[in-house]
Amino acid sequence: MANNNTSRKTNLYQVLSLSSESVGPEEIKKAYRKLARQHHPDVRPASGKEESTRRFLEIREAYETLSDPASRLVYDYQLSTANSVGRPRQSECSSPSSRAVWQMQLHGLKERSRVRMERKS
Repeated sequence: MANNNTSRKTNLYQVLSLSSESVGPEEIKKAYRKLARQHHPDVRPASGKEESTRRFLEIREAYETLSDPASRLVYDYQLSTANSVGRPRQSECSSPSSRAVWQMQLHGLKERSRVRMERKS
């Protein structure tokens, strides 16, 4: 799961050029693929390789967070509790809702179970 650091300077939806937080997984994937192709270091000229690498990593982090349902749930929660300055309130940042934690744990258990079942096959 990606790191959900709420001290980010930018909104992950904006990183992927998404206009709304109510987009579905297909829109997130489509936006990621488009931007990843544009900013991949292997397709950029050598002069802009460092900047394209930085941007590509930022795009990848946004996709990893928003494409995973549990990570996205926690990120959306943290985003919604940010105060008007754009930084999360200390008490809210340190403890997402118990439902969000429960859903993250459930997602992790389901993923481990799926991997175990694939190994048995």
